[in-house]
Amino acid sequence: MNKVVITVKSSFEYHVKHDIRDYLFFFDLNVNVRATEFRGVLIIETTRDPKYIASLLINAPIPENVLTSIVPIITDGSYSTITEVTDEVRKYISSDCEGYTVRCRLRGSPISNNDCENAIINLLRSLGFRAMYRGNTDCAVIVEGLGNWFGVYAGPRSFVRV
Repeated sequence: MNKVVITVKSSFEYHVKHDIRDYLFFFDLNVNVRATEFRGVLIIETTRDPKYIASLLINAPIPENVLTSIVPIITDGSYSTITEVTDEVRKYISSDCEGYTVRCRLRGSPISNNDCENAIINLLRSLGFRAMYRGNTDCAVIVEGLGNWFGVYAGPRSFVRV
């Protein structure tokens, strides 16, 4: 199953969960939208390409102030060190990109968002890419974490909302 991690405005989880499932059902009969132990964070499980599903959601008739972030997951797994995360990110860095915006949201993790972002930015810069915390770049690296699980997106910014 492919995954897309989304965040929604707190207390809207129940209604948005059903709206998203109903909307995506037309594109994937096997879509599943499930809540996580973290308030406002939902995971969409789909048989379709997660970037395709993310594109559908970015253009969905759901207001941005309710559906606040959309991140297609291109790889996921468990981690215990920042090195494991950066090793996974390294596999998906593309020469098609000039620069990367880096974002980490690690919920319930012993690794801080700041440590994660610094490690990835250092990796990208060591590989010759422009990398920054915020700003206009053509690509993004986003790491979403829930406990010891993490999901990574690396690619064009057009497939994410953060």
